[in-house]
Amino acid sequence: MNVQSHLFVLAYLPAALILWRVLNRWAGNSAARTALLCAGLLFCGWGSPWSLLVLAGEGALSFLLGRRIAQAPRQGRLLLWTGSLTLLAVLAFFKYTGFALSLTPLEGLFTPPGWLAPLGLSFVTFQQIFWLRDCYDGAVGPDVTPLDFACCLTFFATATCGPITRVGELAPQLRTPAPLSWDDLAAGLYCFSLGLAKKVLAATVFANGANYGFANAWTLAPMDCALTILCYTLQIYFDFSGYCDMASGMARMMGIALPVNFNSPYQALSVKDFWARWHITLSRFFRQCVYIPLGGNRKGTAVTCRNIMLIFLLSGLWHGAGWGFLIWGALHGAAQVAERLLKGNISLPKPAAWLLTFAFVNLAWVFFRADSLDQALALLGGLFRSGWGEPSPGFAAALPMGALSHALSFAQGLLKEGGRALTYWAPLMAIPAGLGLLACPNPIVQAEHFQPRVWKVVLAVLCVVGSVIFFSGVETFIYANF
Repeated sequence: MNVQSHLFVLAYLPAALILWRVLNRWAGNSAARTALLCAGLLFCGWGSPWSLLVLAGEGALSFLLGRRIAQAPRQGRLLLWTGSLTLLAVLAFFKYTGFALSLTPLEGLFTPPGWLAPLGLSFVTFQQIFWLRDCYDGAVGPDVTPLDFACCLTFFATATCGPITRVGELAPQLRTPAPLSWDDLAAGLYCFSLGLAKKVLAATVFANGANYGFANAWTLAPMDCALTILCYTLQIYFDFSGYCDMASGMARMMGIALPVNFNSPYQALSVKDFWARWHITLSRFFRQCVYIPLGGNRKGTAVTCRNIMLIFLLSGLWHGAGWGFLIWGALHGAAQVAERLLKGNISLPKPAAWLLTFAFVNLAWVFFRADSLDQALALLGGLFRSGWGEPSPGFAAALPMGALSHALSFAQGLLKEGGRALTYWAPLMAIPAGLGLLACPNPIVQAEHFQPRVWKVVLAVLCVVGSVIFFSGVETFIYANF
């Protein structure tokens, strides 16, 4: 089910929230969790019901293995590896078979059936591996029931794009949610509405610019190349952080606190700082389940650098099957290794450190987004062509969403000469506006100390209404593909 749809926002979400609160109040928490599981299964199986068989199979296996790991310490390591490799094999089958076959003469011979792939498979795989690891470390108690575990795997707020939650931190909250509070409802709705607008209104505009630029990478003027790269940087931020704001808001309305997944990442002063702010739960997973088991930073500089590179190569591969993702991961890994080796030898003023970090992140995103290495290199090469100047009219015309584009065309017809300037400059103003929004506190942070105000109510209403109006032209979240 698509979370940016009329069905979800106007029907599914209100029904799920009301059912959760009413059953917890009048029928008990077991009934509420059973209803939540049914709602989660409906959400996850809406587009492909058969995928629930795969999710149920690997979920049952990981739960039983986790229980066995906790009860049999001597066999724990073997069972941890067995379960983790099995889960990764399922992920690899659906996500990497095509890429692997493309490296052989068997390219195109077989394609995994998409209707069998569970929703958010990458996220749910890491969630289950986290469960096995926590059972091995003794970080979860024996009170987690099959119902708790199933609710965590199918929780509609996190199923599509995370954050990657740990069963040990989510299950207790599902069993004992915070009491119904108007403050929590108001804060959750505010967070959800701003996240929805970030995705539907902001990310879509920048997606239009990025799509136009990447499609014409070989012929763009230098300024258009730079704005294309910047548009994708803004698109992926508003897309992913917008969903995390929505997830946090939905959970808050249910009396549940999710881990923060974003903390103003584009304000980072180093690449290491960027990853302490961007997709925080993914970094936490790799640190706990890969970096520390490999020795972390306890075995000398060479091993530490190896571990850092391995984590970021895996991060790139997790995001997608393609050379561009691997190059993106390698660039971030190399940057962190360089920062570690140069630590204490170079000290930059904060503005210079921010600019260098932001520029690096922008350039690395090109390989992440590009359809091919040729396209990525063409776009980056365009930055060094001659002819820097104003953005092209074609790029400006590509930015607005459908209804706004028609409105600007109408204004152009009324205003004649002045209208042409309006239709050119008005869309381009979205880019500095988007950069300005990066300096604002995240809605999740605002919700932590939320105080209802009239202007916040008006803003939330405008965000929801505006988003619902533009739903028809909005694609799925980027991170739903990962």
